[in-house]
Amino acid sequence: MSDDLAPPPHTGQAAATAATAATGANRTPRESRAALRQEAVAVNAPAGELDHWLVRDPIRTAVIVILLVSLAVRFSVVKDSFFITDDYMLSARAMENPLSWGYLTRVHTGHFEPIGFTVMWLLAHLAPLNWAVTVLVLIAGQAVFGAMMWRLLVEVFGRRPALLIPYAMFCFTPLTLSAFTWLAAAIIWLPLMIAITGMLIYHTRYVRSGRRLDALWAVLWFVVGLASFEKIVVFLTFIPFFTMAISPTVDFRLRSVLGLVRRTLWVWLGYAVALAAYLVLYIPGVRSAGNASPVAAPTAGPLGDFVYLSVLRTFVPGIFGGPWDWQPTSYGLGIVDSPRAFDWLGWLLALVLVGGSLVFRRGVARFWVALLAYIAGSLAVVAMGRVAFGGAIVALETRYLADAVVPLFVTLGACVAPMVGEEHPWLPLRARVDRAVSRPLLWGAVSAAALSTVLVSLHAFNGYAAMSTRNPYRGFVDNAVNSFRALPASAQVFDTAVPGELIGPLFAEYNSVSRFLAPVATDEQRDQMYTRRWYTNPYVITPTGELKPMTVSPSATAQVFGGCQAAVGGRIELPLSGPLFEWSWAVRVGYLADSATPAVISLGSAQQEVPLVEGLGEVWVNLIGAGDRLVITGLADSVNVCVGDAQVGLPQAAP
Repeated sequence: MSDDLAPPPHTGQAAATAATAATGANRTPRESRAALRQEAVAVNAPAGELDHWLVRDPIRTAVIVILLVSLAVRFSVVKDSFFITDDYMLSARAMENPLSWGYLTRVHTGHFEPIGFTVMWLLAHLAPLNWAVTVLVLIAGQAVFGAMMWRLLVEVFGRRPALLIPYAMFCFTPLTLSAFTWLAAAIIWLPLMIAITGMLIYHTRYVRSGRRLDALWAVLWFVVGLASFEKIVVFLTFIPFFTMAISPTVDFRLRSVLGLVRRTLWVWLGYAVALAAYLVLYIPGVRSAGNASPVAAPTAGPLGDFVYLSVLRTFVPGIFGGPWDWQPTSYGLGIVDSPRAFDWLGWLLALVLVGGSLVFRRGVARFWVALLAYIAGSLAVVAMGRVAFGGAIVALETRYLADAVVPLFVTLGACVAPMVGEEHPWLPLRARVDRAVSRPLLWGAVSAAALSTVLVSLHAFNGYAAMSTRNPYRGFVDNAVNSFRALPASAQVFDTAVPGELIGPLFAEYNSVSRFLAPVATDEQRDQMYTRRWYTNPYVITPTGELKPMTVSPSATAQVFGGCQAAVGGRIELPLSGPLFEWSWAVRVGYLADSATPAVISLGSAQQEVPLVEGLGEVWVNLIGAGDRLVITGLADSVNVCVGDAQVGLPQAAP
């Protein structure tokens, strides 16, 4: 009985195969498979039909078409999305630092991501706040991941047409949508998942060949994963079970398992050494000042809800193209919000899939157990880092289980194809079904089911696009960048909080206009925005993102007597029209001086030193204070200064 979709070999093909077997003793398994494939096509294809490479290898053509179509769909979503919250903070931080060891190994909200920080640094320096370039980077990463996933399936199961079914489902899965569309997420999830596929490819080769070079490559890919995202540790809960799954001749007797461990000892030692070195870097980074990550075990109730929502409302429906609908949580982001009936259908299909595979396929239970181990480890990591602080609802964010698609679709590959070199993969019931149902009809039904999943996935893509492409701040950012680049040389950007919820107060100083504009500023402009505390030609950002000359919308004005209140003993005290509570106030002072002099402007305990110029002048400062008067001190005794007007209030664009 054939193990995949290929038709029975023709006589000519059998002869070619025999000839190859006689002459290919020194070929590697990969070379032998390639030679067999080429000879089989040559025997069966009429003359003149092998001219084009797309015709010579239909499996390769199908893989390319599936991958390109999926990338086109993803591109249509990503290109109309935009930067979100963390992206601006990470861009600003990249501009503030050289590409140094300290910058790359900084632990950010618990995340150790040297590869992600490298990507952000390059984007910030080469294409600051440029979404078009960012889209190309995101799509290129997904293309690499898609190619690596096919290599993994072929490595484990051989090059079989049946694998096109799980591969198509993988390429279109919505479980990776939010992880690959949001830049701050993609720079950790994409390298992580590429690394996992690379590790599994070479781990599989090492288990089968025993070559130490393959073990070294597996460990190097593990290092790439460690440099991508700390969630790579979940891999260690999965890889022992995966090793058993790809070793069907090893049973669960202690002696047999120990023999497998001894035979593959080098790769386990390599993983252990790499993990130890990683912990030496990661633990001090987490404990360093300002980098602590909230980690706490959730209580039983929220933990149970989290597991239920993660598995039964997010992951299982996601296998079959879910979610059916999304609920926005902020601009550009959303969570799963499928109708209950859709979830129930997903549960039923999952039972059919798992149960059917168990009665048709030998050894597939090992793959399912490995997948469960990965999901359990993943849920444990996310629960410790998010549930106690964000609640169980974080389970409805698909990106937290995005990396589980790698073991998921390897498991689905095991459901439809035997492994390389595996003998007797199918149970007797499979043979009876083959006799009762014609092979084209059987595979037609399986392919139709997979196609239905892809169509449901496209519905999920469309729903996500409707949400993520409504980013209300794209025009704001474009206006801000263009306006900033068009500022006159004398303009000074008055540093305020960024309007709206573009970044948000959670990001502290990175919610400021100076940090927001840092990626598009020159070194000199950035230094002035970060350090300037007084202004003579201030510009303020508007709610639409434009930078315009600034004035003060007064909450209180100075009571000036005689038209111009003069300094007495180097001091001017200006009562305000009303008391002010503690706040970040913009203060404007108009004055006349017969010579330049330093001065100190105070509001309550807040004060700022400024220079006053000769003649008529005005100066603006930002003071975080409270009180019922402005006080100007520190004036030179030899200089005559008087204040004609002063206002305390909020910055606004001049009419």
